[in-house]
Parts: sequence; C-alpha cells; structure tokens
Amino acid sequence: MTAQEANTTILVVEDDRGTREALCEILNDAGYPVLPAENGLRALDTMANVTPALILLDLGMPVMDGLTFLSLIRQHAQHSAIPVIVMTGDLRAPRLRSERPDNVMEVLPKPINVGRMMALIKQHAGPMQQ
Repeated sequence: MTAQEANTTILVVEDDRGTREALCEILNDAGYPVLPAENGLRALDTMANVTPALILLDLGMPVMDGLTFLSLIRQHAQHSAIPVIVMTGDLRAPRLRSERPDNVMEVLPKPINVGRMMALIKQHAGPMQQ
C-alpha cells in the first residue's frame, strides 16, 4: 500500500454482504482503497494493521455491533480521531445524531444516499487524486 493509499483508505464495516460489496465497488470506482469488514470485531482486527482515513459503519451487526465498536475505538488514541460516518436504519439513530461522539461526522439513514455519502467522504477523507 502506498503512502497515498494509506491516507485515503476507507474501512467499510457492514454485515450485509450485498451492501458491503456495493459500497466497496462505489468507493473503488471513485479511486479510494477500501477494506471491508463484516462486523466490529473484524474491523478491530483490520485496524491492528492499518489505520484508515475514514470508517463507514453500520450499527446493527452480529458479533460486535457498531455502538460497541465506536466505544472501543474511542479508548485508543490512534483510533479515536478517525472520522466515522454511521449508516443505519437502526432506531437508535436519532439518539446517536443528538448525542454523537466527536468522531461521528454524520448519521446517514438507510438506504444510503450515495451522493451525500461521497460528499462526506471527500470532506473528511479527502478527494482522490486520479
């Protein structure tokens, strides 16, 4: 992985395989390196080796949900400042919008508005140099 890729890598944490693959394809097509993870535990394992520029995070997942994942990354200085965009249809979303942690940039409802998601990614992870 090049230094440019290391600075723009997006971690996609989503348990639904179809959604995860679609998001990864959209981001790859936009020029972003992507790391997929099907739950929070797998995402933590990935982050042991790579610090992403931004995390796209689903809330409702098996093994480790998004809220638990958020609380764990906030405990580590290296990960606590990584911007997070939460994607959810979860009923806890309004509470997360009003009480969101500093690193949660936005809570996007599902189905995802891809244009809004890409605007947020460019704002918080930077545009890709194509």
